[in-house]
Amino acid sequence: MAAAPQILIIGGASVDSLRAGGQPLVTPGGGALYTAVAARKAGGDVGFFGMRPDPLPELFHLAAREAGWVGPPCRLEDIPHFEIVYDDDGSARLVNAVWGLEDRLDPATLPDELLEAEYIHLAAVHDASVQVKFIERIRGRSKAKISAGTFGYMVHRSPDAVRALMDLCDLFFLNAFEAETVFGSQHPVVRAGQILVVTRGADGADVWQGDHCTRIPVCPSRPVDLTGAGDSVCGGMLAGLAQGMHPVFAARLGAALASITIEGPGMHALLAAEPSEVPQRWTPLVDKRVTVDDEQVEAVARLIRDLEDVQPFDFTGPYFPEPGDPHAVSWFFAAIKHQFGFWMPYNGNWAASTYACWNGQQLKGSDYCFAAWRRVLDDHPEYLSPLGHVSVRYNAFEAIFRDDLGRTPLPVLATHYNLAINYGRDMHQMGWTPETLVAEARLQPRPVRWLLQQLDHLPGYREDPLRKKSMLLVVALGQRPEKFIELSEQSDVAPIIDYHLMRSCFRTGLVRIDDPELDRLVSARRLLSPTDENALRMPCFEAVRQLSRRSGRSIAAIDWFFFGARSRCPEVDAPDCARCAIDAVCAHRVSLFQPVYRTTFY
Repeated sequence: MAAAPQILIIGGASVDSLRAGGQPLVTPGGGALYTAVAARKAGGDVGFFGMRPDPLPELFHLAAREAGWVGPPCRLEDIPHFEIVYDDDGSARLVNAVWGLEDRLDPATLPDELLEAEYIHLAAVHDASVQVKFIERIRGRSKAKISAGTFGYMVHRSPDAVRALMDLCDLFFLNAFEAETVFGSQHPVVRAGQILVVTRGADGADVWQGDHCTRIPVCPSRPVDLTGAGDSVCGGMLAGLAQGMHPVFAARLGAALASITIEGPGMHALLAAEPSEVPQRWTPLVDKRVTVDDEQVEAVARLIRDLEDVQPFDFTGPYFPEPGDPHAVSWFFAAIKHQFGFWMPYNGNWAASTYACWNGQQLKGSDYCFAAWRRVLDDHPEYLSPLGHVSVRYNAFEAIFRDDLGRTPLPVLATHYNLAINYGRDMHQMGWTPETLVAEARLQPRPVRWLLQQLDHLPGYREDPLRKKSMLLVVALGQRPEKFIELSEQSDVAPIIDYHLMRSCFRTGLVRIDDPELDRLVSARRLLSPTDENALRMPCFEAVRQLSRRSGRSIAAIDWFFFGARSRCPEVDAPDCARCAIDAVCAHRVSLFQPVYRTTFY
């Protein structure tokens, strides 16, 4: 191996004999090998370090090639051999286990060059102490994120050892039975900055980002053998994280790999899978009620390609810090996390936007939120720090948003307060400040990707898989006169999907609502279900991404162009189409609205 892979899997392979009625089927096995092959099939740059039979039997040739297998040579009988019997009801029983010399895998034999990997995963072996020894060698010698998994026998034998192992890791994987054994009936204890994945079979998986949990569904499949499903989730997720995905989307990639693995006996289906098959696994889950109109995207792209007013915003003005203000970075981190929820419902419908008076002006929600935080910058800059967030009392927080008339107009103020407290708590626990994060980002080969992945751990930012507020923060830092972060790697900058942009997508026809009932609900401004909201938001994300690629305009420029449409195509009043630069190609679906759904995302 000439250079370190991006993802290094450490552990063991096994020879698995599967018996269901007739003659046994012999297949490659081992949690580490499943994880490595799944990560490779998900597009990861993968290496696998474990005891390697010499000569390597033909049974392992394909898996070894996929996984980039290196490691100390051993005899075939020195690696584990398992015999698994499948009962008539499909359940599996381990009837014979020969562990071999798996627990003698020595950290001292791990080549130093492999420690340059970005992610290092320690697959479950016979004893957790082996994983701990590897972590002790890796820490201090590597900047890698450390991941680990466990298995039922280890958990049953020593749940305390598993808890201690988890505490040493940045990511940890286990199934629902194992989680219950380790944590009892309580929620898992997941520290700030840590990710825990609990797989739940047909019920999907829980992705914990600190104390925030998201349930992801399984992908449709025809199960034959559930062996390796959890390891495939792990491999796919590691590949997704290494590609810069949000943890929830990375876990969905893992679920796609698991759905492939279980459709054949042992590792056969996974080894036979083509990489192109992985994204297709999510096709049945795409909500076909809403679609991107490719022809309309192309028409709008051609038009805006040469429009002079399609330019990014520099995030300066009366509501923003002055250029050069020493608190500017902390201010943007603090203020942007509160950019959500500026509307009020009544009787199951959207009823009104949020307005407030500020220095004699009537400001709409997002502008007023920025203005309120500008007042914090002027009067109480100590609130901007992580400890300032933690220590602020509710009455003082409420005063931040009081307008000229003494009112606090935010519809969900308590939600804002909880996010602020949790943001400060977690950032302090991780030893971060906004300034240190941005300084570290500037040293990275891909600063935007790196900063986004840190924001995936911060309350107020971590909750949204589409990263609306995270992306808004990154763009603001990059477009400011100070150029706090470099935005040249445009592939890492994604659409900033808020409700103004979604309304523009529907009205211009970039996104088409094909289902009459959903069209009626959106036009009537009815409160929507999470499923309906997701069906509407995801195509908008894809439409704007395509629009940027086809027009050659940056995401930041497109976002500011459509954000400005709120004045010419507003929520309540009739649109002023004559003032709109894309009126000539607009679909004029002016009855359509944005999704009416209460969330902290936008």
